[in-house]
Amino acid sequence: MDSPPKAIGFPAGMLGEIALRVPVLAGGPGWVALDKPADVALEDHPWQDGAPTLLGCLRSQLDAGKPEMARLGLAEPAAVVGPEPELSGVAILADRAGSLAAWREALGSGAFELGYEMLARTDDAPEEGGLCDLPLRHDETRRRTTVSHRNGKQSETRFAAGERLGDWRLWTATCSLARRDQVQAHAAECGIRIAGELRYGRAGRVTLSETVAHGRLNKGGDRPLHRGVLLRLAWVAGTVGGQAFRVESPQPDEFAVTLRRLRARTRQGPV
Repeated sequence: MDSPPKAIGFPAGMLGEIALRVPVLAGGPGWVALDKPADVALEDHPWQDGAPTLLGCLRSQLDAGKPEMARLGLAEPAAVVGPEPELSGVAILADRAGSLAAWREALGSGAFELGYEMLARTDDAPEEGGLCDLPLRHDETRRRTTVSHRNGKQSETRFAAGERLGDWRLWTATCSLARRDQVQAHAAECGIRIAGELRYGRAGRVTLSETVAHGRLNKGGDRPLHRGVLLRLAWVAGTVGGQAFRVESPQPDEFAVTLRRLRARTRQGPV
């Protein structure tokens, strides 16, 4: 099999108004891990109103004979695990005719660890992390995930507090299986309000004024430092068919820039 490409491309108009290159993070016989960008759906879901998906566009380009898609080594790609449309991070695909069953069996048996990184406000948040095991259900009418002790499915998310940056703090969340919006819903229930997350926590976004000394910003010059939610699927690790793996994705630019500015402001101390 040819070595997989470093990235796969989608022309303008297929997954958005501009052309898109999606990095290939790792791969092996019958599987590949991509660095899915934010605001791109991985696969079909009723809440997405038929929006184009990364998987669907990959399949169409594979059917059209695009060489770099063929080099992925997936005759019939299907999703194993990946983040929601508004999140970036690791997305693993496997070949339906080959290794997909083994990957999905490993995921369902709890053999994976999904690791999320997020930035959240310190107001209302606990000082330390812990396990949230509130049962969750999907409200198809309101298109959101809610806690339900009667009809909810077992769901567990473990949160760990990290670096404090002024009024914000880095957190990690891990789980073996993530239902749609599980991390966002559990985080909100625990008082961890994620930057830019609008459906559950409504924390607002980090702004320029939070990263400069008081009085250094011109009137009317304040603005958000990021457009989307600062939550991402940072790594996926586990064992499939007796083989261990770990795939990590780099921080997107707006996540990294926001952290860098907050860290610089924190080092300056009160002014």
